[in-house]
Formats: sequence, structure tokens, C-alpha cells
Amino acid sequence: MLGSSKPSTPLPPFLFSLSIRKIRTRNQIKSFQEGYSKLMEKENEGNKISSFQGFLKLTKRVRKSKTNSFTTSIFSLPNELLITEVLARVAATSVCDFLNLILSCNAFHQTANDNYILGHVSLDKVPVIPWRSPKQAFFLEKCKETGHPEALYREGVVQYFSFAKEGEGLNCLNSAAKVGHVGAAYVLGVILLCIEEGGEGRRLLNYVKSKKGIGESRKKFKDVINRLWLNNFLEPKPNACPMQAQHRRKQRWPSDDDDDNDVSCEACGCHLQVIFVCNLLRGIVTY
Repeated sequence: MLGSSKPSTPLPPFLFSLSIRKIRTRNQIKSFQEGYSKLMEKENEGNKISSFQGFLKLTKRVRKSKTNSFTTSIFSLPNELLITEVLARVAATSVCDFLNLILSCNAFHQTANDNYILGHVSLDKVPVIPWRSPKQAFFLEKCKETGHPEALYREGVVQYFSFAKEGEGLNCLNSAAKVGHVGAAYVLGVILLCIEEGGEGRRLLNYVKSKKGIGESRKKFKDVINRLWLNNFLEPKPNACPMQAQHRRKQRWPSDDDDDNDVSCEACGCHLQVIFVCNLLRGIVTY
């Protein structure tokens, strides 16, 4: 009859089941993203909860859709979501939580080998040179291969000052400095001021100063070399500034927590950092 609508053909059972499954998967992903966003908001508001504990709370929760009831499994989510939204955040927060997580099941272990995650993992609890732990040494090597800035910085200091492999050390420090590692830029700048003319070395130290990173860089460098056998040292070049006495407002050595060092002249300020590092390498306390 005219005006009557043609009845729709029902979907075959297997297609109907497939469409329901797709809807459920989309709902799972959306539900997970919403839950994870709320968790991050609570953490930013000051709730002291470790990322690993928060992750477990999130994944253990049984989620139910408003229209149908079913249990959401974390393993049904795409690997990309796990990598970008969960594992990378856990890795950047705590290496202990990260290792516990990847040991919890084979799926997490396989996903955790992704270069993106290893490039952001926290190395605060990992020794500079893990002499007694082959597993930690292998883990640190994997991080270095992925371009992890802190791993490259440590490797650069070890190679240059402990193993006396200057070329390898400079390459590692340069790679770390290029991706914004302030400590690597500081050490590289001092080395360059000792072995060549001051253009690039001064530029690097000025960059560190602009980031208010002089004090923190000194602390980090001291912490690393205190764990090493030192076999390579630096010799400072003479300060060519003809007014260096006038440019030093205060006759004292730099301390760990001042970033301007009370020096008005760029050349004198950079030279002061060189003297500080050279003395530190020889065990001379300068403040």
C-alpha cells in the first residue's frame, strides 16, 4: 500500500551478536577513560595515592552499563590505551610500582617493553651502576637504548669520568642535552669549556641558568660521581676576562642552592662553574 513503510529485515543472529559486542567494547573504553580521568583529577587535588594502587582500584572495579550488565576486563582494552594511559604514567611515577605491575601478568610484561614506556620510566631507585644486579643492569641498558634522558646522562658521566671513554661520554651527554636534560647540558657545557673555545659551552651553561637549574645540576653531578671510581679529570682554561676581580661581587664559591652565583659577567660566571666541577672531581670542597 502507498504510504506504508517497508518493514526492516532483522539482522542475522551472528551479525546482531557482533554489533552488540562492538557497542560493548566502545562502552568499555569510554567507561575506562572516564574512570581514569576522575582518578587523575583526584590525584591532582592532593589525594596521596600511588599510581599503582590507583590503577589496581580502577581495574578491579566491576563496571556495569546503564543498558546492559556485564563485567569489564582490562585485557579487553586496546594495547595502545594501556601503553599511553596507564603503564607510561605508572613507569614515570615509580619504578618499583612499574616492575610490580609488569610482573603481575604476561600481558603487562609484553606491553611494558614498548620504547615509549621505557623512555619515560623513573630511575630514582635504580643505582648509577648496578654492580650486584644483572637484572637492573639489563633494565638500565634497555632504557638507554630507547633514548631515556636520565639513563643517557648517567651513562655519559660514567663513560667520560670513570671509564675515560671521552667520545662515548660526550655522545651520551649530547643526546641527553638535546632532549632537554638540564643536568646533561650543565656537565657537557663545563667539559666543552675545558677542551675547546667557550662558545658552545657558554651557551649550554646559559641555558641551564635560564632554567634555574645550576644548583640542582651540581647536586645531581655530585651524587653520581660519589658512586664512581674516577679516572678522568678536567683542567680549567684560564679566565680571559680582564675585569674578573670587579665582576665577582662576593668572593666566595658557589653553593648548591644559588643559581646566579652573584656574578655579573657571563665569562666569569661560566669559569666559576668550571672551577667548581674541576675541584669537585679532585675531591676539593669549595664551599
